Amino acid sequence: MRRTLLAATGMAATVLALGTVALVQAQQHTPGIAVERALTSPRHLPAPPVNAPVVAAKVFDATRLGSPMTLDRDWRIGVTANAEAAAPGFDDSKWPLHNTHDLLDNLDDLDRSPETANGTQGGEKPPSGERPRHGRPFVWFRMHIRLAPHHGPVALLISMPVSQSTAMVGAGGGPGVDVFANGQEIAPEGPNGNAAGRYQEISRIYDLGVAPDEASLTLVVRTIYIPFGLASYTSFFTFHTLRIGNPADLRNELELWSVHNLFERLPRLIIGILLLVLSVFLLALYFSQRGHLEYLWLALHELVQAPIGFIDQAGSSAHLDQLWYAALVLQLLVVSAYLYFEFLVAFLGMRRRWYIVALRYSAPILAGVGPVMGLLGTHNTVLLVGMVAVLVGGILWIVGLFSFIFITLIAATLRRNYEAGLLLVSLLLMLVGVIEPILTGSMSNWGGQAYKSPLTVQAGPIPIHFASIADFIGLLAIVLIIFVRFLRIHYAEERASSELAAARSVQELIIPEQKPETPGYEVDSVYTPAQEVGGDFFFVRPMGDDELLVAIGDVAGKGMKAAMSVSMLVGALRQMTERNPARILELLNRVVAGSEGLTTCQVALFDGKGGLVMANAGHLPPYLNSQEIAVPGSLPLGAIANVTYDEVRLYLHPGDRILMLSDGVLEARKATGELFGFNRIHNLSNQSAFYIADAAKAFGQEDDITVLTVRRMPSAAA
Repeated sequence: MRRTLLAATGMAATVLALGTVALVQAQQHTPGIAVERALTSPRHLPAPPVNAPVVAAKVFDATRLGSPMTLDRDWRIGVTANAEAAAPGFDDSKWPLHNTHDLLDNLDDLDRSPETANGTQGGEKPPSGERPRHGRPFVWFRMHIRLAPHHGPVALLISMPVSQSTAMVGAGGGPGVDVFANGQEIAPEGPNGNAAGRYQEISRIYDLGVAPDEASLTLVVRTIYIPFGLASYTSFFTFHTLRIGNPADLRNELELWSVHNLFERLPRLIIGILLLVLSVFLLALYFSQRGHLEYLWLALHELVQAPIGFIDQAGSSAHLDQLWYAALVLQLLVVSAYLYFEFLVAFLGMRRRWYIVALRYSAPILAGVGPVMGLLGTHNTVLLVGMVAVLVGGILWIVGLFSFIFITLIAATLRRNYEAGLLLVSLLLMLVGVIEPILTGSMSNWGGQAYKSPLTVQAGPIPIHFASIADFIGLLAIVLIIFVRFLRIHYAEERASSELAAARSVQELIIPEQKPETPGYEVDSVYTPAQEVGGDFFFVRPMGDDELLVAIGDVAGKGMKAAMSVSMLVGALRQMTERNPARILELLNRVVAGSEGLTTCQVALFDGKGGLVMANAGHLPPYLNSQEIAVPGSLPLGAIANVTYDEVRLYLHPGDRILMLSDGVLEARKATGELFGFNRIHNLSNQSAFYIADAAKAFGQEDDITVLTVRRMPSAAA
């Protein structure tokens, strides 16, 4: 989740990234963009006058070169656009001498100094086109070295500090360097050495190619003149250590540096793996509890965060182009920021307010942030305007997101939502983890020496920075919150399941599966609820004088509420002594009057001589053999307080059968949306209750299914 916070700082620093890209372009000697001019110092300190005293020549003695030697003294430093400063015979006698342990002075651009007439040290106008196309001069670091006669191969190792501050998401070592040996530019070894300016600056070896019989070496290192900021040339020796020696010895040191570089980022890689595992766990949790979208949003958030550490490792080891590396990381960060926003909305169960809608529907602008970073350096005016609009919109969105996150979490914490409090504390720690390396890099720059943060814990060879500690605390907070929430939901579901099971047991007692004794009539019934408990019911009771009372009904809705209404209605039927179907419906209507929802019901009284009296309250019409019985329509139970119901009278011959059913049969639906319908009911009306119910269930059950048949036995005629 630290990367979500980095999204904000990354977006806020995007404008600064334009300058970084300009530096990269300068290293490639390609035309810069307008931002480059903003990085040029508006004024300079006074330059050394033309008649400045000549400083005695200093030569670094490397005649006893055995093990690698650190080039830590006698560097002459000057600022000029004159490319001849790379030549061995260039006159640098008026340039000041510096040691690497000293804080470098601010130097003026010698070509633009008021004391130098038209630009050069000798007062001569520099040749046309001499100034680099990136619009700034170079800072030159020159050293004269004496080698032993008949020396072996000589190489230079420029080593970067193994620190998070060298990562591209933090303070860095500047725009890169060019190396010259006796006037010849030297390409570095290592990954992408032929285009090192396009990649993150790392420790590299330069094979100087000095002939064995050549005892004099003029070593020149140059970088772009940036007079202020974290990439200022005055902190060059803070982030670069130069050593000269045998190539094999230097390669051993470089290999050790690579191992330390891996150790430096190992905690971040481990956290990336943990984020991947956590995202898989959250996805599994979401599919087991589909109603909780917060698990899905958080899983996607962690899944987007997981590869950032590995991308950072690839970028910081110069295996990934730094422009597209920055674009890829920034795109992942802004996407994860949006996913965290959706997680927070679902996690806190927030309603659809205007600011949530505004953030949600303005989020597509974030999709253009990464491509904008990748297109930096273009010279198309229309495209530049569009890029600026995307960057400004993205920054405004991130500012709005941060305001929303912190205000929401603070408000929820004040309402004693301890889960929100945990999230708030972890986010504050992660914010400190983001700011800390920036401050560390600034202090290193200002002090001229690498500054080690007191918040870093050393675990053997592995430094654990506060940012990694904050990330881990954030992970623990998320796991704890999800675990507690999962247990709470699990217990709630268990309690609801127990209540449903109890209601099911009660319903089974109310609607028994065993058929009662019904002299003269054969009764078959099937009851299949769509859920644990249902809203359908039927009632069969033999009465005196060979009579049989049958009722069937359907309570609107499903679940516990419908089951309680069923219990109330069946209980009322059991208590009644009334035999008249219309009167029974009137009494049931009084029972449910004032309750929410409606109930359809049908009551029939069969006598021992084949007579049938039936009343209906909005239920599906019954069938006599294969013919639908026309029953007077009336309002369902509970619609209004006082209702009278009409009755219909029929005579059943021996073998005649009455079919009564609920609308769960009629409304059975295929996946294509096709309904079971009246035609199928009519075609199956002569089948048994079990056959009809199974046919509807196989067709696609969506509601409770109840089918009841009553057939007059032939023995009743006797």
